[in-house]
Amino acid sequence: MSSGRKARLLRCSGFTLIELLAVILILSILAVILISNLRGATEAAKTQTGAQLLAKLGAAIESYQNEFGGYPASSFAPGQEVSNDGENVGIEALVVALFSRKWEAGGLLAEVKDALVNTDGDSSSKQLTDFGNRQLFEIPDPWGNPIAYIERTDYGVTGRPYHTYDGKTGEENPTSPTAFKNPRTGLYYQSESFQLTSAGPDGQFGTEDDITTFQRD
Repeated sequence: MSSGRKARLLRCSGFTLIELLAVILILSILAVILISNLRGATEAAKTQTGAQLLAKLGAAIESYQNEFGGYPASSFAPGQEVSNDGENVGIEALVVALFSRKWEAGGLLAEVKDALVNTDGDSSSKQLTDFGNRQLFEIPDPWGNPIAYIERTDYGVTGRPYHTYDGKTGEENPTSPTAFKNPRTGLYYQSESFQLTSAGPDGQFGTEDDITTFQRD
């Protein structure tokens, strides 16, 4: 067999270097698209889970109001001996209210109790809950950040920091939740009750990916 014929057979039976590089490039692009779609699906699932969690908490808070005649406070009372200038104050005050006096909203909070976190590692000087310690716990969203809780009497309070992290980069975020206002009316959403907010994937309150229990304009 001549050398020319051998060369022609090799070209016909295999890929050239350029063809191989083209295939690798196409596969790389497809892999990036697949990973991006998977990440998008994961974030969408977490967002849905976060909305369901807020709805469950909202139902528990309404149950509390029906039983005790008022919504749980999002600040600590002087007798509780906890500073209102620390981190995660609103949600910590809510946890204290919901998990004391042996009250757990008729079982609505069983799963929530098992998921509690203490992202800032603080504790109270006296026993405030039914737990076996004095830790001031928070209720986390699907990204592991504390959910913000603001009762209506605290809607005007600002500058309360929350200990949160960016869900994508893992970097810590300095962020302080504030109550949302309706831009059309200038009034607070749910002006007679409370607001629950998850900071969403970016871990930053006040951005478009925030999850709330009410529709925002």
